[in-house]
Amino acid sequence: MVLPPGTYASAIVTGFSADYAPDDLAPPLVQGDRRLEILHADLVAASFPWPPREPDEVLDGGESFTVNFAAPVWEGSERIGWTLVVRGG
Repeated sequence: MVLPPGTYASAIVTGFSADYAPDDLAPPLVQGDRRLEILHADLVAASFPWPPREPDEVLDGGESFTVNFAAPVWEGSERIGWTLVVRGG
């Protein structure tokens, strides 16, 4: 996560990644964007100042991505995760 100069926060999270199908691509999504689904509880446990946001960096399988935006995932009234749209790799 990008904070004031020289200050960083990080968290190890559980989740999965998926590429977007060509039919899913509509602005602001472009070819090569990836969707990451991560658990909110992991961010809380790591005291991460959630949610991840642009220009935070995410490492997935040794590849580095930049967060374009994040949307909460709800189960009823409980926030259980985040859907991150990332670019790079």
